[in-house]
Amino acid sequence: MHIMINLISVASFGRASVVAFSVKQRALYNFNSNNLPRILGTRCFANTVGSSTETKADDDDVHRKHYAISGVGQRSKVTCKTNTNHILEADVPKKMGGGDEAPQPVEHLLAALVGCTQATAVYVGRMMKPRLIIEKIDFDIEAYRDERGALSLPITELPLIPARLQRVTGVVVVHFKDGVEVSEEQLRILGQQTEARCPVANMMHSSGCVMDIQWRNGADEY
Repeated sequence: MHIMINLISVASFGRASVVAFSVKQRALYNFNSNNLPRILGTRCFANTVGSSTETKADDDDVHRKHYAISGVGQRSKVTCKTNTNHILEADVPKKMGGGDEAPQPVEHLLAALVGCTQATAVYVGRMMKPRLIIEKIDFDIEAYRDERGALSLPITELPLIPARLQRVTGVVVVHFKDGVEVSEEQLRILGQQTEARCPVANMMHSSGCVMDIQWRNGADEY
């Protein structure tokens, strides 16, 4: 399924659930004892005992940025309200049994990637020396996933194919303030640091999704 543009719920798998995965599923989902903490999330670190862990937890609390959202769903459509008082709606196309009254959830994910990349790039540019002042950014993003990851049957068995996005591709064209000359190396650093620091891009990359996004200088597009 291709989605054009660009709230993930992470299941809490216990170790007993991980053991139930077949060899093929382990390979597809990258399940092994070494990367369990990455897959299961930070709660896995609760198994580590010691004062150093408690100190780290205290430090993490200081820097933790919190998000909250509530929602009400009817049929395939859901209306959500954020703790910053914004309303978001999601639906699926009629051919998928929905009403097509709002963007699809994955389209919201791609929009989140675009918004997060924009805000992060502006910050990174300002922190670089010399500063790179960004006037605007043009995004052209596509993504695809394998529908079998969500639709495979029987429903009581975990799918052999991950339901996540498999690949995100596209072009990011950065337009800088008039008179600012930007080298290829500066643009490379801007793109690299933005993708590493953008929470949405970081999460998608960590899921196993291939992120193939090209960064270009708007001054070279004319």
